[in-house]
Amino acid sequence: MLTSLSEHELLVFWTQLFALLLLARGLGYLCRAVGLPTVIGELGAGVLLGPSVFGRVWESGFEWFLPDSEIQSGAIQGVAWLGAAFLLVVTGFETDLSLISRLGRAAAWVTGSSLIVPLAAGLAVGLALPAVFRGELDDQTTLALFIAAALSVSSLAVVGKILSELGLMRRDFGQITVAAGMANDVVGWVLLGVFAGIAASGEISVTDVAVTILGLALFVAFAFTIGQRLVDSLLRRTRRGGVNGGGGITATMFVAMGFGVITQWLGVEALLGMFIAGIVVARSRFQQGQVAEHIESITASVLAPLFFATAGLRADFGLLRGEALVWTVIIVVVAVVAKFAGAYGGARIGGLTNREGMALGSGLNARGALEIVIATVGLSLGVLSDTAFAVIVLVPLVTSLVASVGLR
Repeated sequence: MLTSLSEHELLVFWTQLFALLLLARGLGYLCRAVGLPTVIGELGAGVLLGPSVFGRVWESGFEWFLPDSEIQSGAIQGVAWLGAAFLLVVTGFETDLSLISRLGRAAAWVTGSSLIVPLAAGLAVGLALPAVFRGELDDQTTLALFIAAALSVSSLAVVGKILSELGLMRRDFGQITVAAGMANDVVGWVLLGVFAGIAASGEISVTDVAVTILGLALFVAFAFTIGQRLVDSLLRRTRRGGVNGGGGITATMFVAMGFGVITQWLGVEALLGMFIAGIVVARSRFQQGQVAEHIESITASVLAPLFFATAGLRADFGLLRGEALVWTVIIVVVAVVAKFAGAYGGARIGGLTNREGMALGSGLNARGALEIVIATVGLSLGVLSDTAFAVIVLVPLVTSLVASVGLR
């Protein structure tokens, strides 16, 4: 049964959205003006309005702005999840699987090494973390898997933005960076789907993991064969009456939500299905360019900033003290060093120069949307504690700065 928000709860809800969007867009603009990724400002907006700053500067005002109410929390988190869904569809639009496959030996080595080295390092750190990082699930191995996933993947959106701003996108090393970033996203979403399935089952079972992977593999095979034809047919029908942006947007979101329902039913996160839906829709020859532009525009200007700001809103950096602070420094250092070492080593093995290897190591260090989604999913499943969540939110802030400065 639906429960209506009271007049006061509605006032708080609209105030939350107004403040989060205003500050996220404002700080994002300031970051862009000084050459930094906008995601830093958007996350920073949530941090300023969250318990780390606002909650300590004006406690009574913070309690009014973010009350301890289940229905109030559900309302703002619902908007955040909607932002995550649209963000994943847009990421799928920008993922060109053919680019990943055609850049050859260097791209393959950079992609593989930049994933495997930080994944192994993250797993080792995750297994050694103290109990304060474990959520309600209280499972050290599952915690380690989520930490490893968060530390191993790059952010295609942040990497692409930095390369574009520096005029490096069309260079060979720029294309390899983009291809590796795409592969990072694809592998990252698969890892998140499998690890979320493990967390949902409450234990690590070889049978359960095998079933999850098999179900996911069958779904992906369906999506790019029969599913692609069904999507083509649907998009073709929306164009019969001429250019119809509204119909195209409806069809695209219908496909995204349908794919999301299927992956959630398989025990994998719905967001993975929406990411695959974005790829399938973008591959269709019946997709209208203006539809992607409209969805990307509303996502970049409203929904994604709200998602990132809400993630920052939930991060309490005041929890990072004592033993937790020591491990926070370790996690951040491992995230930066392991990613740099993996990308640099892969570049050198793949025949690239020392300077290109250093540039790849710097660029692929950029984290962003996927890490925040991993943190959000991990927190919602009880894998991560509030302390672990705060650390993973901190990682994109630090690594995006490292990537931006390092490439320059």
